[in-house]
Amino acid sequence: MTTRREFLVGCSAAIAAMSAAKLSWASFDDGVVPAGTARDTLVLVFLRGGIDGLHLLGPADDKDYVAARPEALRVTEAEGLAIGNGPAKLDFRLHKNAAPLKELYDAKHLAFIHACGLTNGTRSHFEAMDLIERGVADVAQQRLANGWLSRFAALEQQRGVYGDAAVPVFAASDSLPTSMLGLPFAASAPELGRFGLWWGDGQRKAIEDLYVKGQPMHEQAERALRVVDAIGSRLPRNGKGDVEAYEAQHGATYPDDDLSKRLQSVARLMKMDVGLRVASVDYGGWDTHQDQTYHFPNRLNVLARALHAFYTDLSDHHQRLTVLVISEFGRRLKANKSAGTDHGHGGVMMAMGGNVHGGKVHGVWPGLASEQLDSRVDLAVTTDYRRVLAEALRVRMGQGSVDEIFPGFANEQAVGVFRA
Repeated sequence: MTTRREFLVGCSAAIAAMSAAKLSWASFDDGVVPAGTARDTLVLVFLRGGIDGLHLLGPADDKDYVAARPEALRVTEAEGLAIGNGPAKLDFRLHKNAAPLKELYDAKHLAFIHACGLTNGTRSHFEAMDLIERGVADVAQQRLANGWLSRFAALEQQRGVYGDAAVPVFAASDSLPTSMLGLPFAASAPELGRFGLWWGDGQRKAIEDLYVKGQPMHEQAERALRVVDAIGSRLPRNGKGDVEAYEAQHGATYPDDDLSKRLQSVARLMKMDVGLRVASVDYGGWDTHQDQTYHFPNRLNVLARALHAFYTDLSDHHQRLTVLVISEFGRRLKANKSAGTDHGHGGVMMAMGGNVHGGKVHGVWPGLASEQLDSRVDLAVTTDYRRVLAEALRVRMGQGSVDEIFPGFANEQAVGVFRA
């Protein structure tokens, strides 16, 4: 027995798990994708709250940087991890808790793009996140009914790239992010072990009886049930029918936290061969107005270890994997009086994959002298975030129509982050 509310919630969860009908998907040789066109799985990790890029990766020997912050809020020459190949011939170093990221950087599988972000200067979390997820810079374009990943996925579907993929688009979260807004065949779940119908055949029959055949919701319900079956049939189970704990490969060790569990869901789907093409993962808590010296190192430790574990776990997929890490903006250059930093402007992005021009900090460094700062307080943006996203879509995802994905965006020269 179950309550009416539980039944309706379960039905809603099932209907939200939209996907295509079958498990195979178009191959490189089927004529759908031009020969030689790269076709990766794109994983977008959104660091919500505005990560302090200058605390993650900073010019340790820059006199303006040193003067603006106490040691606890900057990367120092004594403790920072030297990476070399930084812009403007400065000694850029990583925070010591980013050691797992440095390992990937040294292996040339990870690149940073500094001084990047939105070009309109907003310092509102909600506005900045919404603009980025809709793929625009102009507030007037926020009325778009879908997100940039939605537009990308819709174009892919029109081209027949997905074929009969079971789960081409997936959000490792309770609901779809704005970047996937308006996409009817995307599925979402924070953990695959909990993906499915709560009370089995009874709920399935109730859903089948609830929706009238021939109506749009009936078609959506059928799709939802098919994706539940597609994933459920591939999850390993014990003798009691419970989903077994995920086992990482290649010696990868994930931290015990929500970010890792969500990344494991993405890794699991990639290995299940259900046609995963796009995935998104959120990791919040970066709004460090106070006590940044405590919160930032802890969150960075989890982020670095989780990304390293995820990438190691998927060693067999490196040549067909592109991971992008983004945040809505950076933090102010100068520390505030609460041992933290306030909303800033220019931030840092990361790109990870087997075809990334790694071991390098990309972008143009604007400098940290007062006259070089945005409004004389923030790191200036010299690389529009859409240049990085558009380059990833063109070079690694085989999508040439980036003007349809990022309306109003001038298709500028590539940053040089990705190899074809």
